[in-house]
Amino acid sequence: MADIVTQHGYLGAFFISIFGNFTIFFPVPFTITIYAFGATLNPLLLGIVCGLGSTIGEASAYLVGMGGRKVIEGRFEERLESAKRLIQRYGAAIIFLFALLPLPDDVILIPLGVLRYDLKKTLVAAFLGKVAMCTIVAYAGRFSYTFVKDIFESGGIVGGIASVALLVIILFAMMKIDWTRFIDDSDLKSIKG
Repeated sequence: MADIVTQHGYLGAFFISIFGNFTIFFPVPFTITIYAFGATLNPLLLGIVCGLGSTIGEASAYLVGMGGRKVIEGRFEERLESAKRLIQRYGAAIIFLFALLPLPDDVILIPLGVLRYDLKKTLVAAFLGKVAMCTIVAYAGRFSYTFVKDIFESGGIVGGIASVALLVIILFAMMKIDWTRFIDDSDLKSIKG
């Protein structure tokens, strides 16, 4: 990945972001590339380019959901309609949050495809979330890449402790988000059917 971005700059980062978010087929840790090259490329421009590439890659999950609707359409029509009402209300915000946070976007985009949620709204919300996430990661690389690189290159106990601490912080943050607070009781009842 480093060679692609070194040789092709923003265009390389764009393609890595597409493939990194084409996660159904090609799981690629593209955020590491954004972080590393945020130290050398313009972080804002890198965030926009990678956000666009990420959105294009994530569109594959939506398309998989659209294709899968035919399989489940007849048997689960009532439940699909309940979920669609909830998504109509909070869809753009949910898409934005999944795109912004380190959450698996496919978990929300495939069901949105099944529900045939508005593709334009889906792509705009995903783009805004991905640009925000990629820009944050790029700026983090700009301000901390050299420091982090020095710690991990030195290896040993300091690198191991830093890795474990970072992993614990990330996992703790992911587990503490209570997604049910974004849904009111009437929506929960309509989903449960």
